Amino acid sequence: MTDKVTCKRLRPNPIFEDWLAKMYEDARLTNSRLVDKLKEALDSLMKYPLPLKSGAECIILKGFDKKLCTYLDKLLNDLNNHKLSEKDQSSCEEVISNGSENSVLKTPPSSSKNQITGKQGYSLSLDGRPGVDLDKLPQLAMHPVTECHVSLQHMDIDQIQYINPGPSGLTNGTGQGKVKAKGVGKKSGKYKPAHRSGGYAILVALLEQSLENPDKSALSKEELIEKAQKHSEESMVRPKNDSFYTAWSSIVTLQKMNLVTKINKKKSKSTVKVEYKLTEEGKRLALEIIEDAENIPTVNDIIFKDVPSSSTASEAQDAVMAQDNEVPSTSVANIIPSTSVANVIPSTSVTNVIPSTSVADIMPSTSGNISSKNVIELAPGTFDIIMLIDKNETGGLRKKNDPTVAQFNKYPDLKHEYRSLKVGDFVWIAKHKVNHDQELVLPIIVERKRMDDLAASIKDGRFHEQKFRLHKCGLGMVMYMVENYGKNKHVGLPLQHLMQAIANTRVQDGFQVYITDSLTYSVRFLAIMTKRLTIKYKDKYLRGSDSEPQGSMMMTFDYFNKSSAKSKPLTVTDTFIKLLLQLKGMSVDKALAITEKYPTPRSLINAYVKCDRREGETLLANLKYGELHRNVGPATSKSIYQLFSSGGAE
Repeated sequence: MTDKVTCKRLRPNPIFEDWLAKMYEDARLTNSRLVDKLKEALDSLMKYPLPLKSGAECIILKGFDKKLCTYLDKLLNDLNNHKLSEKDQSSCEEVISNGSENSVLKTPPSSSKNQITGKQGYSLSLDGRPGVDLDKLPQLAMHPVTECHVSLQHMDIDQIQYINPGPSGLTNGTGQGKVKAKGVGKKSGKYKPAHRSGGYAILVALLEQSLENPDKSALSKEELIEKAQKHSEESMVRPKNDSFYTAWSSIVTLQKMNLVTKINKKKSKSTVKVEYKLTEEGKRLALEIIEDAENIPTVNDIIFKDVPSSSTASEAQDAVMAQDNEVPSTSVANIIPSTSVANVIPSTSVTNVIPSTSVADIMPSTSGNISSKNVIELAPGTFDIIMLIDKNETGGLRKKNDPTVAQFNKYPDLKHEYRSLKVGDFVWIAKHKVNHDQELVLPIIVERKRMDDLAASIKDGRFHEQKFRLHKCGLGMVMYMVENYGKNKHVGLPLQHLMQAIANTRVQDGFQVYITDSLTYSVRFLAIMTKRLTIKYKDKYLRGSDSEPQGSMMMTFDYFNKSSAKSKPLTVTDTFIKLLLQLKGMSVDKALAITEKYPTPRSLINAYVKCDRREGETLLANLKYGELHRNVGPATSKSIYQLFSSGGAE
C-alpha cells in the first residue's frame, strides 16, 4: 500500500496574515493592550488550512471579534478601489479572494516598510498571466493598531466620509491623497452630511445662529448641542447602543473638512472658553443642505399634516391609519421585533389597539350611582387629546438635552405634557380647551421597558408588581412596549428568558405587547397613537367623574393618579394577591380568581382544614380565570396548598 499523500497550502490567507503581522508588530512596539488579542488572532489564522474570502469570514477563528473583522474588510475595500488596468484589476480581485489554488508566490527584490504586505512583499501570477508587483501599487500606510478598537460600522456616515492620513487613517504612498469610505461621494467627491445626521445638525444650528445674531455667530459646546439637537435624529450627548459615538462626534469631521473652526477665548489666566463657528465654506454647505432638505418632509409632517412621502415613516403611518378588522394575534411570533421602521407597528394596526366599543362611542346617559354634580361632560370640539409622559421617563426635565425629551421635541404638532404618573409611563387625556382642570383619562395606558430595564425589574421583583398595578389601574387597554437595547447583549438576563417573560405578559396577562428597535421608533409609535386617538375621539361626547369607570363613564385624571398611588393603604385582599403573585406560574388573572372565592388567607386556610391532602391539592385546580375561563390548574393549586396548609409540609 502506498502512503497517503496530503496537500496543504503553505499560506492559505497571505494578505490577512501580513496585515495582522504588521498590526501585531505595531501593537507590540507601542505596548498596546491589543497585543495578546492580535497574537491569538494571528496564530489561529496561520493554523487555519482554508482560504478566507473576507474579513467577515474570520469571525469563526479565535481572537477575531466583529471590530477586527470589519477593519479587515475595510482594508480589502480600499485595496479593491485602487485604479488598475482591466487585466491587472481582474488579477487583483483573484488575489483578494485569498483562495486560488493556482496562486504562485514570488518574492520581489525589495519591499517598503509601510507597504500593505508588511515585512515580506510579493507579486502574484495567476493562470500563467504576468504577475502583479504589489510594490508598484499605491502604498497604504496603516494606522497604529491602538486605534483599531473603533468599529467602523458604528460610526455615523459623516464620520467616515474621509479617513485622515497618518495615525487615524489610510493614505496613498505619497501621503497626499485621502481615501474615501466606500459609497460616499463617488461622483463629485464633495463632502455632504446625511439629512438629520450629527454633521447636518451642527451646520444648520451654526447657520441659524449666524443669521439670527451676526454679531455673535460663535457658540459654545453646550449652546451648540442644545441648538443642534432639534435638527438631529440621534442624541448629541448619549452614545448609540454598542457604540462610543454620539451625534456630536461629527464635529471632528467638520473641523477637519474646514467647515467649522474652533475658537479659544481666554476668560482668565487659568480658564479658556471654547466656541465653534462656521467658515465661509461651511456656510455655503449649510445653505446647500438646507435647500436640499426643503422638499424632504419631516416625520412630524407625515404623521400630523398628512404630507405624502415614500419613506418608511409614511408606510408606518399608512399601517396605522388602515381600517381593518383583524383580531390581534396572540402568537409569540408577532412579538419578535423587525428591523423595518414600518414593521415597528405590528400587522394589527394601532386602529385595532383602540377598543372598538369604547366609552366614547356611547352618547351621554344618566347614571343612578353618580351624582350629576360630580360629572364632567365634554362636548365634541371642546377638548384636546393630550399625551401625558411620566417625568421619570425623561431623567428629569431640568436635565438639558435629555434624549427622551429631544425625541418628543421632534414632533412640534404632538400635544404632550410631562407629569408625575403613579402607574404606567404614558396615558392620554381629554382636556377641556377653556376649563383646564377638566381632564378625563382615555382607556389606554402604556408601560415602556427597555430590555435591560426589563431584566432588572424581573430580578428585583418589580415586574410582577408593576403588572398587578397596571391591571388594577381601571383602564381597559394595557400596552406593554418593549424597546430593544442595541443587540440586546449584556442586558442582565439571557435573551431567551426575556422573550419568555414578554410572551407570558401577552398570553397570560392579556396585555398588548409591542417591541420597537430604539427610542426613536418608540416615540414615533406613540406619536402615531396620539394622532389615531385624536381622530377617534374628536367627534365624541365624553363623560366622567371622580370614581371608578362604569359603563360610559370615564374617570378624571386626579382620581386616576390618586387611586394608583403606591402609598395608598392596601386591603387584606390586595396584599393576598401580591403574595400569590410571587409563586411560579401565577398570573394576575389567576390570583384575582382565587381571591374572588377566598378573599383572605384565613378563608383559604379554613377551607384547607376541612380537606384531606388529596382534596386540598386539587381544591383550586378547577377555578376559572380570565376571559377564556381556563382552569387554574393542578400544579398551581398544589403549590398554594403546600404554602398555606400545614399538611403540605408533611
